[in-house]
Amino acid sequence: MSVIQRLAAARRAPQAFTIQYPPSREYFQASFRTPPREIAEFLSSKGGLAGLSEFGLYLHVPFCRARCLYCNFPIDTRRDAALYAGYADSLIQQLELLCHAVPAGSSVRGIDIGGGTPTLLPEPELERVVKALAKWRARSRSRRPLSVETSPEIAAREPGKFVMLRSLGVDRVSLGVQTAETDLLARVRRRQQKLDIETGIRNLRAAGMGRVNVDLIFGLPGQGLAEWRADLKFASSLKPDSITTYDCLYRGKGRGLPMTGAKPPAAAVYGKLYDEAFSFLTSKGYHAAYGSVNFSLHRGETGTSAYFEGRLLDGLPYLGLGVNASSMIGCRWWFSPAAMPEWTRAVQDGEALPGQDCYALPEAERLAKQILWSLSFGFLDLERFRKAFGWGIKPRFSAGLEAAQEKGWLLRKGGRYHMVCGSFRHLPELRALFYTDPALDWVRRGGPRP
Repeated sequence: MSVIQRLAAARRAPQAFTIQYPPSREYFQASFRTPPREIAEFLSSKGGLAGLSEFGLYLHVPFCRARCLYCNFPIDTRRDAALYAGYADSLIQQLELLCHAVPAGSSVRGIDIGGGTPTLLPEPELERVVKALAKWRARSRSRRPLSVETSPEIAAREPGKFVMLRSLGVDRVSLGVQTAETDLLARVRRRQQKLDIETGIRNLRAAGMGRVNVDLIFGLPGQGLAEWRADLKFASSLKPDSITTYDCLYRGKGRGLPMTGAKPPAAAVYGKLYDEAFSFLTSKGYHAAYGSVNFSLHRGETGTSAYFEGRLLDGLPYLGLGVNASSMIGCRWWFSPAAMPEWTRAVQDGEALPGQDCYALPEAERLAKQILWSLSFGFLDLERFRKAFGWGIKPRFSAGLEAAQEKGWLLRKGGRYHMVCGSFRHLPELRALFYTDPALDWVRRGGPRP
């Protein structure tokens, strides 16, 4: 498909060209779905679990107090002590099964516990799960391999949990602030107080956490430049080690925003908001390549977790445990059962990585997915791609790279292509240059649906 056609598609439907590739799971389902038994056979082959030398580990804890309208992650808002205990039991059992399935000499780049809000688990259950990770943490050479997500409310009001987590090796916590503006919070069905954010960060520091990250979202309904500046000013005043800025997405079946009638901002608006963040945060001592959504106070650090750096930048295999968790090895991508009873039964039956929604991807689709992930750090590193896949970007996407340079969106420096300052507003078009022809054709024919 020509460059002109790609750019036209991105301008016509910019919401289809986000960091999330494929443009919709429906595209992969129609083209590359494979039976769970094929994934099971692959995992037991030499190219599956037995072939792993390094990987990332993710534990999904789905429990949340409520579903925010911008969220499309698999969550569970039930509050039931027995449910929490049973889920912790199954996670621990799955970790034990996996321990027997992967090579003893393999290493773990990083371990993330996310959700949901994993720290919503009662302290005894959370402690049991993290203790079960000790043998996995011992496999890592990363300085801070273990990261946990939490909310401002829990960080502020349950400081003992974080003292316990630190004692068990957790050294990074990501605080889901998203916004501190009261009106914006109400529009996305979320509640919190600035005092909780301030107190929460103090508690995390007092617990001895070596790295504290704050998540912020831009492009929320009703959010203008003034509100975004206020969030950036407030967050940076608390001096977290890193600030992650996410552009709000409005597509996806599990996301509530489309059902409210909210419309995504234009690409130019996203660009202005990002450029404001880049200019402001770098003036406050945070470091980032232009285009990166991660800003770090520590030069030489990306600001994200060891798990996500390995997965998004280095293309490492990753294994997801828990309900509806995703895993990827090579060109195989799959999700565990979405229903808790089904996932629990599979683990009890001895399946280390049960699959339900499974895909066998062509190399070009896998590479496109990795390119879009890497662009969220502001660059494409040719050597990382060669090391991860044994094949580089240029043979398959040379036309896209040339077009991006001609448009002034990418600039090659040595072995990297860097995003050029001011090009964030053109990200839908830049991403479209790296979509496969079938994916782009699918978008042009009407997908994705809001």
